[in-house]
Amino acid sequence: MKILLIEDHQFQREAMQMQLELITTPKISQIRTATSGVEALQIMADFKPDILLCDLKMPEMDGITFLSHISELMFTGSIIITSASNQIVLDTVQKMCMSYHLKVIGAISKPVKINILKELLHLAYVENLTNSTFASHGSIKSKAFTEKELEHALEQGWIKPYFQPLVAFDNAEWQSCEALIRFVHPILGVLPPTSFLPQLSKMQKDAELALLSVNYILQHQAHLAGRSVAINITPMTLMHSHFVDRLLDIAKQQPNLCKQVYFEITESDALENTGRALESASRLAMHGFNLSIDDFGTGYSSLTLLDTLPFDSLKVDMSFIKAMENSKTAAAIVEACLLLSTRLELKSVAEGVETQALWQRLQLLGCTLAQGYYIAAPMPVERLTDWHKSWLSKVNKHP
Repeated sequence: MKILLIEDHQFQREAMQMQLELITTPKISQIRTATSGVEALQIMADFKPDILLCDLKMPEMDGITFLSHISELMFTGSIIITSASNQIVLDTVQKMCMSYHLKVIGAISKPVKINILKELLHLAYVENLTNSTFASHGSIKSKAFTEKELEHALEQGWIKPYFQPLVAFDNAEWQSCEALIRFVHPILGVLPPTSFLPQLSKMQKDAELALLSVNYILQHQAHLAGRSVAINITPMTLMHSHFVDRLLDIAKQQPNLCKQVYFEITESDALENTGRALESASRLAMHGFNLSIDDFGTGYSSLTLLDTLPFDSLKVDMSFIKAMENSKTAAAIVEACLLLSTRLELKSVAEGVETQALWQRLQLLGCTLAQGYYIAAPMPVERLTDWHKSWLSKVNKHP
């Protein structure tokens, strides 16, 4: 295997090069080093590495810009991100790489430990041998995780929710969160949903994941400070024969559960059994649980689903929110969705608010709640308190 190590700090670069030279399995045939993204691109003109070890914060061209450049060059090798940046930055960069169809094996913090580096190199070697690359949407092919491995991950608690806050447009107060399932792999780090959720769905684990989130939320109420949390479910989960029964069993022991969780139904999924869905939704509503329609506007069944089930809120899909600054069509769709939510007396949620300009525009349009990277990325529940402090500081600076 040929490796290109990109690191501007001389001591870190020499230390990692020494570690690489000590690793004999898998066999490394050649190691080249670069001090910036610019130098790395020059080296890659005639040196074709199998693996890139890439720092993020570098002079001339930082690692994030470099990764963007190599995506345009259709780089197909493996990437290991090495950085002292916080986990939010690492998660975001990995998400960016996946969208660029880059094969990220993992992200490791500095100082790099040789045993973790060796594990990641071995994974990269196996990936290359089996040709198990990231697919068109950045997901790992299903053979990367067997059913047995995913069952083990569930047992170990590696598959768990991260939390993305929702705040009110009118006063910027933190209102609630959305629970987003993540696979926190002990070696690979935080993996995106596309790398494991499709396989779990094939294993018919959707209802189990929803109930896992419910129990996790109950165990971490101190960090949530009484705020409600949205849990994503599909119409199939809603119609699952035992999902509502098991949820209501939990509610018997937790009388405030209906105020602690609510459910977002992805509207792009077809609703095949309206009677069963209405039965389940009616039972949930009777016990005080709220339903929200997720990704509104992206599926053929949008208005039908909205008219069928007793929703409390409507979330406008992020594809329209992100595009509305540059697309009149997207802006018109968002305005129409917000008008519809007002007429139906539903709370409206804008997903994908990533800039202050979008925040201000949606605020003027009268949207109820905001969610997106301008407010916060999904994070472990333990980080919510620190995020809230930084958010209040940000709001005070930019009212």
